[in-house]
Amino acid sequence: MPLYEYYCPDCKSKFELLVNHKHADDIVCMKCHSEKVRRLLSVFAAPRGNSEDYSFDDSSDGGCGCGGGSCGCH
Repeated sequence: MPLYEYYCPDCKSKFELLVNHKHADDIVCMKCHSEKVRRLLSVFAAPRGNSEDYSFDDSSDGGCGCGGGSCGCH
């Protein structure tokens, strides 16, 4: 389930919830129970730079973990 951030303009509180995407817009404030809750735009991180600096490979054979190089990374 995705983690969503919400803001309540009534009590000015900000909170996060793990919510099924089907119900992501049907949330009430956890503090004041208002239905005017807005979902916020969340930020995420992505690696940048040289691929040697950011290695997500945990395999000992040096493979990329995508099925023998079928992704084109080799």
